[in-house]
Amino acid sequence: MTVDPKILGGGGGAGGVDVTRTRPALLAIEPTFGAGVLCPAVHAALHRLDLGLDDVAVVNLVTRAAPLGPVPADVVVATFYNVSPRLVESVIPAVWRTASPEAILAAQQAAFAPVLAAALAPLDPTELGELAELARAASETAAANREGRPLLAGLASLPWPREDPLVIWHAAKMLREHRGDGHIAGLVTEGLRGIDALVIHAAYEGWPGEALRDSRHWDPPAWDASVANLRRRGWLTEAETPESTPKLTAQGRRRRRWIEDRTDELAALAYEPIGDAGMDRMIELGAKVVAALGDAGLATRLRRPAAR
Repeated sequence: MTVDPKILGGGGGAGGVDVTRTRPALLAIEPTFGAGVLCPAVHAALHRLDLGLDDVAVVNLVTRAAPLGPVPADVVVATFYNVSPRLVESVIPAVWRTASPEAILAAQQAAFAPVLAAALAPLDPTELGELAELARAASETAAANREGRPLLAGLASLPWPREDPLVIWHAAKMLREHRGDGHIAGLVTEGLRGIDALVIHAAYEGWPGEALRDSRHWDPPAWDASVANLRRRGWLTEAETPESTPKLTAQGRRRRRWIEDRTDELAALAYEPIGDAGMDRMIELGAKVVAALGDAGLATRLRRPAAR
């Protein structure tokens, strides 16, 4: 065991974890997920399967949906929540007739494994092993409590890889979907549709809405209809000009903050076995992983809209 025994198993149960640390702990390793989607070697491997996946958004969609098995488009629309049904239906289920989900996942991992291993090779292997153990402990706890979290459950059904870099990558995917599934629960509670969530996210972050809209392949009329609906419901302010970026009302900001806080609370269970000290250690060691990915020239961000 590479993790200090005082850390592993030291969470103290419910109430013993600082929920505000859960997101930074995930963000410490999440860039490995992005790298696994953007990696040119992965795109080349999928191209050899003749899938026709030329768009990053589509590669992301298919590789994230594959752990669910050869599901129909409606299942992907429901579980992904904020992706345009038009985009999903343009790819699924046709892609499963060309290559099985298992073949797609195997091709992605086989292509990404040597790239990730080379990128992380300069790091201390003991620290890499420690990070892998912490991330896996959190992920396995998440998987043991997968009720109502379908995207997490799909990943939890897959075998764990052996190599530490791949363990970190797999854990990043699991913890990401664990948090995302919980976030969707909050959105549903607030009566928000998928496109509504994107509109509110853009307003909350001060991002240009077109970037999020286009990343999920929604058309302008659907976006404008969502903006109008959210204004009627009191989430957004009235437009100062026809071209102005939507802004959250005080009520909208409070309700959006509640969703974020609830997401943190729902994510906390996964980190109880490692506690605050383990999350802090994940953040510390994850920073070295992120730096190594950057030094290796690997892109990790699927999107980063410029704030206005």
